[in-house]
Amino acid sequence: MVKKKMVFWSLFIILVFSIIFFVEHSFFLKQSREEVMLIPDYSGKVKLRGGYLELSYDFSQVKILKKDDKIEIIDKLTGELLDVYGEEVKPLSEGKYQYTIYREKKDNFGILRLYTVFEVFEKEGKKEIVKILDKYWDIVSKSDWYIENQYSVSIITPEDFSGNRIETMGTVTIARNKGYRIMGLTFFKNDREIIRQIFDLGYVYSLD
Repeated sequence: MVKKKMVFWSLFIILVFSIIFFVEHSFFLKQSREEVMLIPDYSGKVKLRGGYLELSYDFSQVKILKKDDKIEIIDKLTGELLDVYGEEVKPLSEGKYQYTIYREKKDNFGILRLYTVFEVFEKEGKKEIVKILDKYWDIVSKSDWYIENQYSVSIITPEDFSGNRIETMGTVTIARNKGYRIMGLTFFKNDREIIRQIFDLGYVYSLD
């Protein structure tokens, strides 16, 4: 009888600790998925994993939310999503990393992004932008829209010292063929009338 009670209490204790672990683990996961409110410094910088974004908004009118490697700029009054910035850092070899930074717009055309890809060298805690690998526009969501014309430029500064700041700006024309729908099917006019939208985006990213 005593042995049975000991087994019962052992199982009960194991069950209690299992429940506590499950609750704490669930709470941790929930916290890790929550968005973090960011406050820019006096110059408008906010911290990402590998560096800083230099933002230029009226910070009294927007809130800045960070989730994983993305930053969302949201209008406080309307709740409208104004901009999204993202960062990806990938190791290449010892001391070398590939950084991919983008700014995106979301609308009826889907998700439009302006990318900058560059190489960073790090030694003894000091980082330097070595070279720009690519810069381009892309529509990353499934959409009838396509890129008709695009232009982008990236500049590493300061030029006379080790570069630790990169500025990218660009203009893009996106287009789609105008059509009409009948019973769920899309038909296009003979003259293939085209609808166009033009966007200008830019951003500044620094390593310190």
